[in-house]
Amino acid sequence: MSSPEPRDRNPRERPPDPAGTRPRHDPESLLPATRDPLVTDDVVDADVVDERSEERGDLLPARRRPGAPVEPVAPARHSRYSPRFHFLTGALVAVGVAALVGLVVFIALPGGGQDHGQRWSQWTPGSGGAAGAQQIAEHVGQEYRLPDGRQIVDVSVTGLEYQGVPLAVAVREAPAQGGNIRVFDDTGVMYHLCGLGPSCAIATGKPSTERHLLLRREALELALYTFRYLGDVRQVVVLMPPAVGKTPDQAVFFRQGDVARELDRPLTASLSPRVPSVGTVKVSPDTPLVDQITLPKTFSFSLTAANTDARGFIVLDSLVASDSPTPSGGSSSPSSSSSSSGSSSAATSTGKKAKQKSASSGGG
Repeated sequence: MSSPEPRDRNPRERPPDPAGTRPRHDPESLLPATRDPLVTDDVVDADVVDERSEERGDLLPARRRPGAPVEPVAPARHSRYSPRFHFLTGALVAVGVAALVGLVVFIALPGGGQDHGQRWSQWTPGSGGAAGAQQIAEHVGQEYRLPDGRQIVDVSVTGLEYQGVPLAVAVREAPAQGGNIRVFDDTGVMYHLCGLGPSCAIATGKPSTERHLLLRREALELALYTFRYLGDVRQVVVLMPPAVGKTPDQAVFFRQGDVARELDRPLTASLSPRVPSVGTVKVSPDTPLVDQITLPKTFSFSLTAANTDARGFIVLDSLVASDSPTPSGGSSSPSSSSSSSGSSSAATSTGKKAKQKSASSGGG
């Protein structure tokens, strides 16, 4: 029998992997070793980070075997000082909020917070300059009423000028006061009280000392608002309405220093929050102060042109009789001088004369 062909040889007798296709390692050796089915997997729960003893006060649970009940986690320990820290934190937050509110109020106040930490009045103008003066005129004018409920006068405002000609204020003293002429050329405004009758007279009602007192109170309130919120204004002239059939001839003149005390305290400390009527003005608690401030500052006025420059003068003459001293107790005024020898009874008598003369010659 012939020998088998090479292709019929026993594969075991062939040369070892002549083509290089035989694996170098036994594939079975790469399989994992057989594990004992009695040994359970050593598994650590995902929420367990560390294994610590309970004696050390650890908060994390220890490793447990599968199927074992979950052990409760000990609550976190809180310091006995925690309430104090919470209180301090709340206090700091409150202080921060208060500071922020204070800053907002400071910015919101007219003139960047000129109220120096307190609100001088409940109402404030929304702007300064001419717009602020117009807002003051409208606000104050609407507060003063006739007995029938209608507004007593319309209030308009201009600069210190007449038909475009700038005016300086010239106060002419009575001979008993020295007889001097004092000129004030500071920045100022002029309010016009117009009763909407002929020549701005009040068309209804009768002139009286009570109505004139109420108008002087209105003039004072206009001046106080102006000086407080319009920082560049140093003097205020208020033209009063005339009597029926006459032209305006009375004015109340204020300089900022005349009402310095009233500007340093809230408005309600000087003028009653409730505006009185013609019938109640004499019993209003602010009437003594109104008389004290406004009587020495009520003048008759006239207009004249200057000879040397393109301006004019509003000339103010005191309504107080030249042979009588100025009412004592009033604020200092450019038109008045203090009388050290005048008694309180003489001052009261002079004040009555001034009020009677004001009411009779003016539209009050």
